[in-house]
Amino acid sequence: MVQNPLSPDIEKTADLLRSLQESIMRLRNEAEALREQLEAEQEVGGDISKPQLAKLEGLIRDCQKVEKTLVAQSSQFASLTESGPALDLDSLRSDLRCRLASLRTCCDERDVSGRTAG
Repeated sequence: MVQNPLSPDIEKTADLLRSLQESIMRLRNEAEALREQLEAEQEVGGDISKPQLAKLEGLIRDCQKVEKTLVAQSSQFASLTESGPALDLDSLRSDLRCRLASLRTCCDERDVSGRTAG
């Protein structure tokens, strides 16, 4: 069977989605660790402003939204790529040629009025 010509692009897309998921997860984990560190410093009397914490929490929420979207896209992508075998274009082309040849033969046997020739 001939491999679908989009396979290299599909593999690149899958790799990109995996890489993005890993990067966003690392970013979120680092942001959460930083938030915990800042909150701990604030508890012992550190000078941490609430806007800084709010921005950090906003970043964490944005990361979570992106992660959620990536998971949905990855699932959708996986279902598309695993929905069945790749198209065998040579087989489809051969089948189409055979059907066209049958139609030509049928048309050669009849004239326009529908009567058989000869």
